[in-house]
Order: sequence, then C-alpha cells, then structure tokens
Amino acid sequence: MDIKKEIEEIKKENRDIIKENDDLKKINHQQRIEITDLMKEIKLLEKKLEEVEGKKPSTPDFIKESVKKKHKKTGQKKGHKGYSRYIPERIDEVKKHNLDSCPNCGGNVSKTQEIRERVVTDMEVNVVNTKHVIHRKYCKNCKKIVEPEVDEALPNCRFSLRLMLLIMLMKVGLRLPSEKIIDFLTIFGVDISDGEIYTILDRLKEEFGGYYEELVLKMRKASHKYMDETGWRVFGDNHWMWILVNKEIAIYLIKKKRSSQVPIKFLGSQEGKSMTTDRFNAYNVVVEKTGISQQICWAHLLRNAKDLAEHYSEAEYIFRRLKYIFGKSREVSKDRLLHWIDLVAENRKRCKSSEVKKFVRSVCVKYRENLFRFVDNPEIEPTNNMAERGLRHGVVIRKISGGSRSEKGAETTARLLSVVETVKKQEGNIMDNLVNVLQKGK
Repeated sequence: MDIKKEIEEIKKENRDIIKENDDLKKINHQQRIEITDLMKEIKLLEKKLEEVEGKKPSTPDFIKESVKKKHKKTGQKKGHKGYSRYIPERIDEVKKHNLDSCPNCGGNVSKTQEIRERVVTDMEVNVVNTKHVIHRKYCKNCKKIVEPEVDEALPNCRFSLRLMLLIMLMKVGLRLPSEKIIDFLTIFGVDISDGEIYTILDRLKEEFGGYYEELVLKMRKASHKYMDETGWRVFGDNHWMWILVNKEIAIYLIKKKRSSQVPIKFLGSQEGKSMTTDRFNAYNVVVEKTGISQQICWAHLLRNAKDLAEHYSEAEYIFRRLKYIFGKSREVSKDRLLHWIDLVAENRKRCKSSEVKKFVRSVCVKYRENLFRFVDNPEIEPTNNMAERGLRHGVVIRKISGGSRSEKGAETTARLLSVVETVKKQEGNIMDNLVNVLQKGK
C-alpha cells in the first residue's frame, strides 16, 4: 500500500511540473509579443528623432520628390512647319451654308465677307436587300441549262459576300463574341442567329481553302520564318496553337501535341532555310529532321539570364556580359562575338550553382552556333517578337471564348486566322483584299 501511495504522489508531482512548464511557455510567448511591440515603438521613436534633429523628413511612398530640373518648353521649335488633322482627299458631297439674317439678333447681314471650309467625316450603314433576277438559258454545246454568276454573294447564301466577310473580321480579326456581333448587326436591322454565324465561318473556311494552301506552300519555301506555340482548348481538352510567321505570311495550326512532329510534318525538307525560336527543345529535333538552321531569341535568353541573376549572385556577371555582347552585336564581327561567348563559357567552371552552370552550358556551348545568324543575314531579327505578337491574337480569342468546341471549329479558327492576319500584312483596304482573293480564286 505504501508503494501505491508513493506512485500516486510521484504522478501528482509530475502533473504539477507539466502544468508549471505550460504556464512558463505561455509567459514566454506573451513576452515575445511584448518585445516585438517594443521594437516597433523603438523604430518609430528613432524615426521621429531623426526628423527632430533636422534630417530629411520621411514622406509617404506615393508622394514624389519635387523635380528641380526645368522641363523643356512643349511644342515644336520656331521655324518648323505646323501640322493639322488629316483632311480626306475624296469629297463625296458639298453642302453650302448661307445666312439671310443674324443668328444672334435676327438683324440684316451684309454680303459674304469670307468663306470658310470644314470637312466632316460620317458613316452611313444601310441594309440593302437586292433581288437578283437571273436568266437561265440552254447551252447546245454543254447540253445543259446555264446562268450568269452573282459576284456579290456566294451560292446558296442569303447574305452578301461583303457582309459575310465583315462577320468573319468581327469574329476572328476583332475577336468579338458572337453575341456582340448579333447585337451590333441588330442595330442596323440585320437579323442573324448564333448558329448562322458559325455556318458562315465554316463556309468561308471552305472558300478560302485554295488560298490557304497557297500560303502553306509559300511558308514552306520562305527563307526564314518565326515559330512559337501557346496553349489552346478543344472541348475542354489540352491542345496547342502553333504559329509560323514572317513579314508577308502568318500560318496558324491547332494540334493536340506540342511535340516536334507538328512543325516537321508541316515544313518537310528545309535545307538552306532558317527559323527563329525560343530554345524550346522540340525545335532542336526539327533542326535535325528537316535540315533547317536555328536563330535563338535574344529576348528570351536575356530574360532568363536576368531571372537567374535575381536568385544567384554569381549569375549577375553572366547576365551583364550577355547583355553587353548583344548590345555590341551590330558593331563588331561575328568571330569576336563568338570569342566573347567562349569566354563566358569558360567562366562557368568557377560557378558553384548547378543551375547557373546548366544555363551557361546550354547557351554558350549547345546553342553557340545559333546565337548570331542575324549578324550575317540582315533579314533575320535577333528576337522572336514577330511570333510573340502573332500569337497574341490567338491568346485573346482563347481568353474570350475558352477555345474551340470541336476539332472542326479549331481548324476553322486556325485557317481563318491565318487568312485574316496574312491579308492584314498587305497594302490596301482589308475588305477589298479579301474580296479580291475570293473572286480571283473562282
């Protein structure tokens, strides 16, 4: 019995010790909070002391310092020719405005003292329903009934060709949702449904089929092209939108894969030709399979180097050196540029970080021959900015619509976007150019 009592007393003492320990922890936590608050008060007091002692008073971040330097006087210098708003060369109508009495007091006015001209631009959109009376006749040679073509509209279409092209430009070129197109056309008295808009797009895709194939052949024969890719969705599944673009042509492809097989199948043999890319590994396989040469995008390269320098101090030298080399790329010879790249590659041995070593080895060793192709060929740009800008149209469409609802819709989007962006690169009115393309293909 005595042993049991001793055990109970020991347990009680243990519980008391645990309780005291918990109390000490609470007190310790409370003291830490008080110390933190005291440190904040000390910093505030030190700040006020600096202001009292005559140092520069602290100001909120959103208040900018007063600029001591005087700004230059706005406007052009004396002697420069003045500029005014553009005045249209074509005048469709002339209206004369004359006075019989004063508009202020109603009194008599004298003869014309001077004449002032003013040109006002307006837009009138009138819905015109045209009935085409078509005379059909029998041809003895063909042994069938023939009739003249109606150039203003496609066969079996209730809307004119120009109206169908306007809908295509609004949907693909301006990236408007079909509901907005319906609302816009309703203002001018055109009754159209959502389904009819997509029917028009499918029909135009077929009509532009021959022109699209011509663009594909021209892109394959082009001496240089810019390539990039971005994500796309087809009925909720992941796909990829590819772009191949140059100064004259833009080709869009929507495929399920991001592998090298997509550009390889599209391009075929590319011996003696070149492309600009962003160092995506798939393009290395394209180089091996098609024989095309590659120019690395310096904008991506410098951006990656800058990001690396923010995380690793030893990468700051790499970033500064690459930036300097690119800045001198238009001034010195290609051999000297490559010599500087080799020096950067040798410097990687001093780096301790594996990430920095990997980056330098990739840029200065693996892609060494692909860094300065733009130096020898002035038609090649050192960045992939052209492809980046071209993909932006697809990205905006994806954000608005969420992608495509079917493989057929994805193909329609890719082909029509290729046609619209290519025609935009041509001189003249885009609507007239689109009409000419379709009428020329008949």
